[in-house]
Parts: sequence; structure tokens; C-alpha cells
Amino acid sequence: MNILFLFVSLPNLSNDGGLFPSLIHEFVKHGHKVYVSSKGKNIKKTEIRIEGGIPVLRIKCPDFTGVSSNIKKALSYQEYAVKQRYYIKKYWGDETIDLIFSHSLPPELAYIVGGLKRYFKCKFYLDVPDYTWQDAVAYGYFKKNSPIGLYYRFWERKMFKMADFIGVPTKGNVAFIRNMYPWISEDKFSVIPFWLKPFDAIKDDSIKGKLGLKDKFVVIYGGSVGAAQRIEHFVELAEACSEYKDMVFLLLGKGVYLPVIKKMAEDRQLTNVIFKDFIPQQDYLRLLASCDVGMIILNEKMATPNFPSKSLSYLNMKVPILAALDYVTDFGSYLEENGAGLWGYSDDIVGLKSQLLKYYSSKKLREETVRKGYELFINNMIPECAYKFISSQIGF
Repeated sequence: MNILFLFVSLPNLSNDGGLFPSLIHEFVKHGHKVYVSSKGKNIKKTEIRIEGGIPVLRIKCPDFTGVSSNIKKALSYQEYAVKQRYYIKKYWGDETIDLIFSHSLPPELAYIVGGLKRYFKCKFYLDVPDYTWQDAVAYGYFKKNSPIGLYYRFWERKMFKMADFIGVPTKGNVAFIRNMYPWISEDKFSVIPFWLKPFDAIKDDSIKGKLGLKDKFVVIYGGSVGAAQRIEHFVELAEACSEYKDMVFLLLGKGVYLPVIKKMAEDRQLTNVIFKDFIPQQDYLRLLASCDVGMIILNEKMATPNFPSKSLSYLNMKVPILAALDYVTDFGSYLEENGAGLWGYSDDIVGLKSQLLKYYSSKKLREETVRKGYELFINNMIPECAYKFISSQIGF
């Protein structure tokens, strides 16, 4: 089968790690011919590049990220949509394409997909990992029926109408989408958990020692410190657990809210919260494997069923998960059903503390949780599993 993968942003495919690069390589591994199109970074012209043996059309276009002006960002998206559609026809217009694969960001991709689907007379597979405009409404950035909200809903509706197949990470996502668009047939959906190429969990306590964490019970959060994460709750949980002198809360990350979080910890005079900048990936993984609990934190205001991708590295590295979740996602139930972690609501610090202390007081529980979590990961969350789910849904 010949498959065209469409993205707005995609790392260099010479590395087969990451969510979508690993999936693309898995399709190649199973004998499919793939074509990939995405925005180029710091390139002088639009051209096809060979990355990891795969042809990738890198499109020259103004950047969308790090742009403070929403107008400039919107215009860049429009320019990219027009260019991507044009250059795909220019370079690959004579090829046979059987399937277009894309994800849900941004909804403007519907413009690209619509023209290419008609041109190639092919099927369209839509993977839905995020719901950006719905969460933006929940955070108060704009109203649902504002011009911006109506604009995103228009393109999203078109995207779902064009999709022949829809992949979502949990059952809750199916219900969420069909609640918005009840005319979408349930037969279009398939539940496909996120995936990650597995890597060895090498425990190295010496890194803990270098950070002054030897013999400490370490609760770690590593990653973005933004609106989708209410890291304030990480600090509040640390404050609630301050009587446990061997328990420390380690935050490795960056983001616009980091200075606010640091000040919050300083104002409360918390000595059990440690901030560190990002460290090299291999050192981070060894440190992660040596930690006692890995935290996932979602903003309780989120209005969409989220599947936190951070959970995959925790499961892979055999770290017990404590998930602080919003009131919409069914990820907590997913962990519960599989015995792969504990959870509570993000703004319920008393409940989160109770769950954390279960780990703190029981090494047996930690060991059982990581055993079941790793089994869940290997059996359901690696690229080979995602490929099998998708190929079964499509029928090849």
C-alpha cells in the first residue's frame, strides 16, 4: 500500500523514535511505500529530503511556534496549507496514493486533505491525539461561539466528515467526539493507545547521588510547565507531605509557568521541592528508572479526554505512576483496569496524598504496579502494536 503521511511538524526521520516517526518506520518495515510531508525547519527552499531512507517533502514556510501574534500564526498556517497541497501535487502528483494519514492538529489541515483526497481518490485515516480548541475554550482563551471558536469547529467538522477511519487513544474519546458530532458512525472508530519505541530501563542510583537525592524517596515530574499542566498542584502536594523528611519532589522541566512555580515554592519555604534544568536524555532515563514515583499532572479545567503521553516513558522505565487528572479524561480508569498506576483529581490534594502514601508505605505495591504497567506497555503501546491496530482497522 502507498501511504501519504501529512504533518505540520515532524522530527527528522533519521531517528525512528518519537510518536509518529516510529509509526512511519513501522509501516516501512512491513513493506509499505510511504511518502511524508511536513514543514521544514531552517531550510532555504522546499525540497524532498531522504531521512532514514524515507522521502520527506520539507516545506519552507514561516514558523508557527514561538509567534506571539495570533494573526501572524494564523496567516502562517494558511500559507502552509496552500503550499503543502501545491507541492505534494507537484512532486508526487503522478504517484498512486492509497491512503492519507494525518493527525488532528491543526483543523486547517482539512483544506489540504480535502483536495488531496479528491485528487488521489484515496481513503483518509485521522488520528486524534488532541483537541486544541476545546481546551482553549475551557481555559477561557476564547468562547465556543466566538468567531475563532466557530472557525475551528468549521474545519474540525470537515475533517471528521472526510475521515474514513478515526483512531483515538481511549474509549472516552469516542464518546466525546460522538457527543459533539453524533452523525459520525461508531464503526469509523478504533481505540489505539499511544505508542513508544521501547528502550532499556537502566537504573542508575549514582545520578540520584549527584543530585543530592541518595536514600531519598523521589517523586519526579519531568516535562513541560505550561497551561495544560497545573504544576501548582505538584508544589501543593509537596507541602502536604512535608512531614515525610525522606520524601522529595523533583521537577525537571521548562515552560512559561516555571518562574511562578519556583516563587510559589520559595514563598512557602518548601525544602522538599527541588528544581533542575533538563539533563541529557540518557541521564534523564537512568534517573527516571531510579525514582520511586513518576507524576502526571493535568489541568483540572481540561474539557477533553486526554491520554498523557508521558505515561509511556514511565511505564517503559518501570516507574510507578501517580496521575493527577481532570474530571473528563478516562485515563484514570484505564490505569485502574490494568493495575498500572494510581490516580486522583488534580485539585484534590488530600486524595492525591493518600494515593502517594500507598506507594510510600508499600514496596510490594510499587513492584506489582510496575510489573503490570510494563506488561501493558509491551503488549499494547509499542509501534508494532499501533501498526497492527491500524492495519486491522483498515483491512490490509
